[in-house]
Amino acid sequence: MSASENTGNDADRESSLQLLANAKQAPESMDFEEMETIMWRKHQLRRFFQDRDQWWTNSRRATAWKWILVVVTGVIIGLMGLFVTYTTNSLFTEKFNICNGYIDDGNWTSGFFAYLFFSLFFSMIAGVLCWIEPAAAGSGIPEIKSYLNGIYLERVVRLRVLIAKVIGMCFSVASGLPLGKEGPMIHAGSIVGASVSQGKSITFGFDTSWTKFQDLRNDKNKRDYVTFGAAAGVAAAFNAPIGGILFTLEEGASFWSTTLTFRAFFCAMITELTLAAVTNGNRLGVHNVDGSFAFGVFDDFNGYATYELLIFAAMGAAGGIMGAYFNYLNKQVTIYRSQHIKESWKRFLELILITLTMTIISFCLPLMWDTCTDIPTNTADWTSQELDLLDDLVQFQCPTNQYNQVASLYFTPSDIAMQQLYHYREVDGTTYKTFETGALLLFFIPYFFMAAITAGSMCPAGLFVPTLTAGAAFGRIIGHILNCAMPGYVTDSGSYALVGAAAVLGGMSRMTIAGTIIMLEACGNNGYLLPLMVTFAAARYSGNAFNQPMYDMHITLKGWPFLEGALKTLGLLNYHPIADIMAQPVITLNEINRVSTVHRILSTKSHNGFPVVDKNGHLKGFILRKTLCTIMKLKAYPHYPKIEDISLSPTDMQCWLDVRPYMDTAPFTINASASVQRCYRFFRTMGLRHLVVLDNNHRVTGIITRKDITEHRLENHWFQEGDNMQKFISVDPMEPGMVTENLGLFEQDDGYGAADTSRGKANLEMNTLSTDSPFTSNPSFMAPNAENITVSTTSTPSYVPPTSNPNRSREPRAMKEPKSLRK
Repeated sequence: MSASENTGNDADRESSLQLLANAKQAPESMDFEEMETIMWRKHQLRRFFQDRDQWWTNSRRATAWKWILVVVTGVIIGLMGLFVTYTTNSLFTEKFNICNGYIDDGNWTSGFFAYLFFSLFFSMIAGVLCWIEPAAAGSGIPEIKSYLNGIYLERVVRLRVLIAKVIGMCFSVASGLPLGKEGPMIHAGSIVGASVSQGKSITFGFDTSWTKFQDLRNDKNKRDYVTFGAAAGVAAAFNAPIGGILFTLEEGASFWSTTLTFRAFFCAMITELTLAAVTNGNRLGVHNVDGSFAFGVFDDFNGYATYELLIFAAMGAAGGIMGAYFNYLNKQVTIYRSQHIKESWKRFLELILITLTMTIISFCLPLMWDTCTDIPTNTADWTSQELDLLDDLVQFQCPTNQYNQVASLYFTPSDIAMQQLYHYREVDGTTYKTFETGALLLFFIPYFFMAAITAGSMCPAGLFVPTLTAGAAFGRIIGHILNCAMPGYVTDSGSYALVGAAAVLGGMSRMTIAGTIIMLEACGNNGYLLPLMVTFAAARYSGNAFNQPMYDMHITLKGWPFLEGALKTLGLLNYHPIADIMAQPVITLNEINRVSTVHRILSTKSHNGFPVVDKNGHLKGFILRKTLCTIMKLKAYPHYPKIEDISLSPTDMQCWLDVRPYMDTAPFTINASASVQRCYRFFRTMGLRHLVVLDNNHRVTGIITRKDITEHRLENHWFQEGDNMQKFISVDPMEPGMVTENLGLFEQDDGYGAADTSRGKANLEMNTLSTDSPFTSNPSFMAPNAENITVSTTSTPSYVPPTSNPNRSREPRAMKEPKSLRK
């Protein structure tokens, strides 16, 4: 191995150790499964008997509440989307009107400083809000994605974060930074769903009766409403309700069901209805781009040639590479921030510096472009949409009836800049210059790099719009070159701008289905379906060849124990027993404990769950930390106290605590010999928080949490222990099932017919095979059918009876009543 390879491995090793250190401080998991305690069963039975001979049952009441709250969630998110759109547009308009007023009067210095003042002022307001509430910074999609995966992130879905997020995104977008409001809208929608479903707010001290929301105040239902809110957030941001559902399915939710699909669909539909009703009034079905972010109407699309699909695929691959490079740049900036810009005041100064840099770039580059372009006048065949876009062209230093191409991209909101790139004509060798290659490069290159740096700064910042805008400029460059080189043989440059936007977005996020449908709903033309599918597929595969998607990368950098859909291959070690990765020794509780013992355990240990065992170590149940704290403080659900808040007298310490009514009597368990891959599937599909590991005698031997089976935790474990474990794994052929003598593979048990197989290592180390074995003497040996098998009466079956008494009855023995329950 070369020195460079050693250096690379050391770097990867150091990165893996850093991620492992972050994982040790990772947040806890949520409880997506009901704790089936005796008290829970009694409560459910009581509700069942209350429903007898009644039509309006508790079940129907809960279902009605759920649907009502879905409607409320959709309406609130729709109104919130309109508020953000109109507020942002108003701030943009006021800012540019004042700046352009100075410029039109020839006062360039005042125009620049006015532009700088508004940009800094707006970004500082967003920064102050994120200083007060740090969870409002960024897009929020990695946080929501992790939350839906089962990771409990404190304050992520609080109403206080919602207020800071909504107001902050309005000012951060209006500041002119290369960011968007669509990502934060998804986070804001998720907060609305979580808040509505719980009927309470810790921020404002508001709380309804628990009785009305008892079927919703649990992690599972809260998770579902976060999913509904995320889907409605995409619908409000892009006017794409179906795309919102697919986005939560592909990128957000880790647990999906038919019921969840329909309710998410209904919530997104209500959001779309709210947007249409407020924007268009009584006349629905009219395309109106004023209500939310939209690409405009692509009604002048005349199709494309078949060979252009190859060009679209190549653009997708190039967009995947650019998206991967975008992710790489942002990763390096994020790592630098985590090491050198930790304090809030430093992050605030960084935001000011980024805003100052972007303001200088967006003001000076149009000045460098001294070419003025005539505004088209032969517009008899232009659509009303194209005519409206003429009003958005920026004159800057140009005379009347001319415009500055670079200023028309920098001095307009991102959605207007994209619509200009999409809809200004340039097809079949037309004389309309619109946007030339040089102007597009002056916009694309600085905007691309500044967007990668801005993402993750101290302000609400989405990544959809920056990548779409940069990609549209990239696609327009390709379309302009092709239309100049092959006029009449390729489609218009606006269509190439749309494909370029999809390419860079796909390269950054690696979306496929959701990205295609969102773009398709935003452009409103089914003719682009196949080009978008080809582009997103190519972008995903080319981008995955270099690094992770943006949101997964940020989850990894933060060290959150996120569980992917499947465990990445680690070779044979995927099937190694979980006994090597489980947490041990296990702290257990008895069914009846002294209060002082429980208090001491909770005070000195940070574990969030404890197996309950009998005197022989056999598992009897499982109880959570918060339940124990609640029992000792005698406070009601859901305000679980902390152990530090509980004060007990010496007399209380000597009392006995019976946990049997409150423990989960049917916890999820797994045998110590089960493979890591099977354990991972348990966690990923069931949404578990704890998994108790048992030996062959049903004794608790370890416990697994999601921190133990994350990708980086396993990779680190295999790196340290892989060579040692490999010695105990034999891949040689095994002996046939029928053996002729007792080789000592089975040991006598205690008379219940269960042989001791806890010595799995001995079985794995058995490498000696007879040369007469059909597996070694005949490589083409195949298993025969049952009717072709002749069993010798002299052979001994592989199962050896536990007793030599052939007349012993094998009837099952009746279980005796436990002494603790006898009277």
